[in-house]
Amino acid sequence: MFESFADKSFKTIARRYFILNGFDGILTVLGITAGSFSTGVSNPSVLITSSLGAAIALGISGVSGAYITEKAERLKEFKHLQDKMLDEMEESIHRENVNRRSIAISIINGISPFCCAVIPTIPYFLVRAGLLSMDVGYYLSASLAFLLMASFGGFLGRISKESVIVYALKMIVVGTITAGLSLVLGVGG
Repeated sequence: MFESFADKSFKTIARRYFILNGFDGILTVLGITAGSFSTGVSNPSVLITSSLGAAIALGISGVSGAYITEKAERLKEFKHLQDKMLDEMEESIHRENVNRRSIAISIINGISPFCCAVIPTIPYFLVRAGLLSMDVGYYLSASLAFLLMASFGGFLGRISKESVIVYALKMIVVGTITAGLSLVLGVGG
């Protein structure tokens, strides 16, 4: 139940959180991008502020939510082990791992959506600096989002030993649905 700090279970959970929450960060900025495009937002600062605000919220939510959840789950496991051992284990490596793993998972859970939301936001900084037009910024941001989604899908295909292309396409379909619905919201507004 409690192997070394870098045990297989820990790595699996960390990888899962990174992908799940990174995907949330990507889709959030893609939704902001598509909605802003459809309503004709021409000020890159609006997209930067909206995207970075969402990235910060996702990061804080990821860190705090994962820490509280992971700590509760790991304390449950620890107390179960402690009951089986019929021993007070507060000074043990097992108790220390409860904190270490909870902190590590929470950091991964918060950094992932933040970083994945920031990457498709970069083109708007280039627009604000006068290096790109707003239209190019929109298309580049969406392209980066789809590239990240395809990369995540490919990675999932590889770890599942399934088709990298099929998994990448699944992620792209979800992104397309998100962008499509966000575009429709702007058209109606």
